[in-house]
Amino acid sequence: MLSALLHDDPHSVGPYRLLARLGSGGMGTVYLARTAGGRTVAVKVLHQRLASDAVLRTRFRLESDAARVMGGRYGAGVVDADPSAPRPWLATEYVLGPPLDDAVRAAGPLPEPAVRVLGAALAEGLGRLHGSEVVHRDLKPSNVMVTTSGPKIIDFGVAHAVGEERLTHAGGALGTPAFMSPEQAADLEHGAAGDVFALAGVLVFAASGHGPFGSGQATDLLYRVRYAEPDLGGVPPALVPVLIRCLDKDPARRPTTAELAAALAEGSGGRRPADVLPDAVLREISRRAEGVWREPPHRLPPPPPDMLPHTVQAGPAMSRRRLFAVTAGAVVAGAGVTGGGVWAWLANQDGRDGGGGTDHANVSKQAKPPARLWTFTIRIPADHADVLSVGSGLAMPAGIVLCGVNAESGVLTWQANIADTWRYAPGGKTLYALRDADEGGSAALCEIDPTDGSLGEPLAELKDFAGDEARNQVLCVAEKTAYLVARAASASNWYVCAVDLSDGRVRWRTPIEAPQDENRPPMLCGSVVGDRLVLYRSDSGLSFLRLAVHGISDGKQHWTLSEPYDGAPPDRVVHDERHLYFGAAALKAVRITDGETAWRFGDLRDVGDSAGETRLYGAPVLHDGVLYAAEGDRGIVAVDAATGTVNWLEKNLKGRHLNRDAPPAVGDKYVYSLDDKGLRAVDLRTHRAVWTLATDASVLTADHDRDRLYVRREKETFALPLD
Repeated sequence: MLSALLHDDPHSVGPYRLLARLGSGGMGTVYLARTAGGRTVAVKVLHQRLASDAVLRTRFRLESDAARVMGGRYGAGVVDADPSAPRPWLATEYVLGPPLDDAVRAAGPLPEPAVRVLGAALAEGLGRLHGSEVVHRDLKPSNVMVTTSGPKIIDFGVAHAVGEERLTHAGGALGTPAFMSPEQAADLEHGAAGDVFALAGVLVFAASGHGPFGSGQATDLLYRVRYAEPDLGGVPPALVPVLIRCLDKDPARRPTTAELAAALAEGSGGRRPADVLPDAVLREISRRAEGVWREPPHRLPPPPPDMLPHTVQAGPAMSRRRLFAVTAGAVVAGAGVTGGGVWAWLANQDGRDGGGGTDHANVSKQAKPPARLWTFTIRIPADHADVLSVGSGLAMPAGIVLCGVNAESGVLTWQANIADTWRYAPGGKTLYALRDADEGGSAALCEIDPTDGSLGEPLAELKDFAGDEARNQVLCVAEKTAYLVARAASASNWYVCAVDLSDGRVRWRTPIEAPQDENRPPMLCGSVVGDRLVLYRSDSGLSFLRLAVHGISDGKQHWTLSEPYDGAPPDRVVHDERHLYFGAAALKAVRITDGETAWRFGDLRDVGDSAGETRLYGAPVLHDGVLYAAEGDRGIVAVDAATGTVNWLEKNLKGRHLNRDAPPAVGDKYVYSLDDKGLRAVDLRTHRAVWTLATDASVLTADHDRDRLYVRREKETFALPLD
């Protein structure tokens, strides 16, 4: 999918004029480009912040070599490359077709003949690669392009020459957990048989719409890949025997690529890809081919002039404090100059300007973290673990129950046996929950009594929906309306619906895709923003976040978007009245009105010791018009939510690995963030960490009404003053 160039993207790379962005990941950005003679190509450019890393330059060169080995029949043919450029780049043919995951999204699981034809060609392509003693190591649906002439394997960023020393350290295996081989998941050598295992996972996805080991957290996926039996539900029976052989945990028992290609071709009847692809996929190929010659999206403008830093002559007499005063805190604009520029200059001045700057180590020695106000011993769930404010107390998701807790003492006040965190949601100071109706097996929506945790009489009895479906979900409650996801009582169809709490009537229902995980609901979370309902959905173990926006009056879908997203998926919608906000390879604001990018921050920045990682920016939190997030391992960055310009950067943080899955929490004096040393309090005035509390906590919740910070670790929750 094409997206607009950012204001500071280059206008050309080598002889290629850039037209639009195709995507951006941990190592580089891929652009749609065109030669002076009119040839359209895809150009991958290594991120500026990585260009000085010799290991990543070597990996980029290997990627170019592997792509040349594949050639244009089985891959995107290499047109040109300059791995020695200041920012290495690789130009390939622009493949006219969608990635396999988009193809399945457009048409549903592919028919058996299509899986056979595509699979046989992919096996042949891998055989060609392996013949040059190179393995791919990251075969997944998004790295397989579907065209009318056959599939093409792309993205050799972690390809590896067999027998050579790996470019990763122990414990640092590269790849995508949902489609790794068991040996790769154990950080052992991934050879040609490992690519066969990954290809089988890709074909399971193509045939059924789900991966062989489900979805969820990376650690869970890696465990299943190594020890669990694959799930081949939905795969045509004739394909099961050969795919089971490929998914054997023992590499020695898997077929070779030649054997796999022959077994798949046996039932394909010699048909061509164009003959077996569903019409929906052919339409998607046609749409993308046509889109290349349309007017490219306009380059995003720079931030407004009044948000840019003023021109400053940084002479010897000017201290850093003076520079901050002159620039009014707007140090860097958007995703702007940070490979050198202002940020590098400021970083080099720390501790040298003599203008009253305070050494971080000395501050840490002087300041002590506050004492706990109370501690509540309970096991927290893996996700949706925020502490909720209910009535005069608190509600805490706690393992398989929901606990009521006295906000002043931390003492347990009640316990409700609601095992799944998606079965309830707050609405103001009230909690609403789904349960089975007393009669008839239909679903019922009730209030949870904040004094004793009991479920009240049904506010709405949903006779058209199955009460025994454990994945039914309360998304959110707003303006006396509850928004639910539920399965129909008489069929396997799923709907998102709006329920009027005043009369129990279902105002509207809109069909959605069924859950792909038998133990999880379809949606991650949802929220009402103005007159729209925003839904987040995970993509079956793939590194994508799917967004859908519906009107709250009629449920009509306004737009959808698939957003690359690595790390733990969000369990809250971060938004204001204009934008939705994400942190992954960059910080990004998406307009609620149309799903277009409002601004993007971070693509060219130096984010500290994060080379090779795709999750460079942590999950953000929005407070008083400012977006706060962990920036690599450099520290907290505060960005203006309206424009994407920098407000300030944390100073002098070194030797920490920041938690990028847990959003920070913001008080009046400090912003709180988690890292491998514990809980860090960063002063909002000086932008330095003033204390660290040793803890392995994973969740922070700010309670501004009570000036409390709730810190949750695996088996306990404790409260601190929120300063």
